[in-house]
Amino acid sequence: MNSSTNVGFELRTVLLPIASISTRGTLTTEVRKSRKYKQIAASIAYLGLVEPLVVSPIGDGKFLLLDGAIRLDVLTERQETEVRCILSTDDEGYTYNKRVNQLSNIGEHYMILKALSNGVNEQDISVSLSVDVETIRRKRSMLDGICKEVVELLTNRRVAVQTYGVLRKMKPIGQIQAAERMIHANAFSTRMAKALLTITKPELLVTPEKVSRSSPGSGAKLEVLQQESEALLTDLKQVEESYATQALDLTLGLGYVERLLANPRIAKYLAKHHAELLNEFTKLLGEKAEEMSRTITHPIQKTAKAVRSVTKRAANVA
Repeated sequence: MNSSTNVGFELRTVLLPIASISTRGTLTTEVRKSRKYKQIAASIAYLGLVEPLVVSPIGDGKFLLLDGAIRLDVLTERQETEVRCILSTDDEGYTYNKRVNQLSNIGEHYMILKALSNGVNEQDISVSLSVDVETIRRKRSMLDGICKEVVELLTNRRVAVQTYGVLRKMKPIGQIQAAERMIHANAFSTRMAKALLTITKPELLVTPEKVSRSSPGSGAKLEVLQQESEALLTDLKQVEESYATQALDLTLGLGYVERLLANPRIAKYLAKHHAELLNEFTKLLGEKAEEMSRTITHPIQKTAKAVRSVTKRAANVA
């Protein structure tokens, strides 16, 4: 660690009386009824406090709570008198769990497998997480039949457990195509996966199913939608490939113009001989930069929206 970097907390934990800790507010009834609250309460009841509270000294042996309002409330309800804490060297809680990425279902899957391999049984895990055993079993087997490429694509995405069940009906190539389309459309729901399953070619399905003919010509409509979806995905990839180059050119160009105008001699010359050009440059560095950025990203947003539209139409046809 750089010697000039100040650590925002003491490198040790301390045991403090709960009565000495004050909070900035009280928890609402809705929070106490939430799933998160119940999970934390179950974890504390079964395992004890895993993550210390974060507090800041405010004088006279008193402390201000920066992080851990639910944990403190649960401990208070359990009539605990002391709690282990981390002492912060400032009084703001921005860095404590405020910008933490939520764990994906794939992350939970690997954590469950790790716990099971360490000898923890399913019942203990379900009790500590306040969920039923069947939920643990579903997450344990969630990636069975899912190819490794899809696991890598969706590792950090918030994908519903049921979505993997739909992907499992596809062969690896079909799974990869579906995952890519979900990423491009930024939609990972089970409904989206089912729509993609509907327009997946029969040869890419584990067990090809007969087309549901809820209306005359359903098969032909699905074939057209399959072709549209493939064309849109190709267009989206091409737009994304050109986007990086265009964004780089825009950034470099604006930076060069900004450096030119920062030179007093050049700015003075332009003002005297090319006032109209100087005015355009100034606009370019202001609101025009944001407008050009929107112009570049618009095709990506438009094509992604079209992909979502096609999959919804496919679901309606099926």
